[in-house]
Amino acid sequence: MKKTLLYIHGYGSDHNSRKFLDLKNYFGQEYTYHCLEWMVESDIKYLLRLALKKCENISQLAIIGDSTGANLAYQLRELRKVPADQLILLSPLLDITARLRDIPFPKAFEDQLIKITKPQNALIIASREDEVINQTGIFNQTNNQFVLHEVKDGHRLQKFQEYLPVIKNYLSK
Repeated sequence: MKKTLLYIHGYGSDHNSRKFLDLKNYFGQEYTYHCLEWMVESDIKYLLRLALKKCENISQLAIIGDSTGANLAYQLRELRKVPADQLILLSPLLDITARLRDIPFPKAFEDQLIKITKPQNALIIASREDEVINQTGIFNQTNNQFVLHEVKDGHRLQKFQEYLPVIKNYLSK
């Protein structure tokens, strides 16, 4: 039976995300792919419940979230409570106050994001050079309960294809 990968894109993106397409091209037929589409006007709690329902019969889900989508991915993994699930966070927005760009989010959307101070059981791919989110909190953590892969890249992870083997290695555990 094929494994399932759920991708949650970042702000302003969609199922045509370069990273989502790169994942599909790299892993090929190994996975069944889904993308959780959202906008800042979306009812995130409803979308997460919908994803939870759709994935309820999947015994192991690879959840990959990019930027703001990483916050949603973390929330979904916590809602599922399936120990076999694997979580990958790309340039994650773990705390709304860590944004370096003043991109306006509606208050109703901001209220649906959670503050993640001690991420656990995840692969985090992040850069100290992120120009959109201050990732210092991730790099300053001690006693990490996550795997950190530091990259020399910007927020958009332009060299994402170079990180695909790291993701593959993490998912193969």
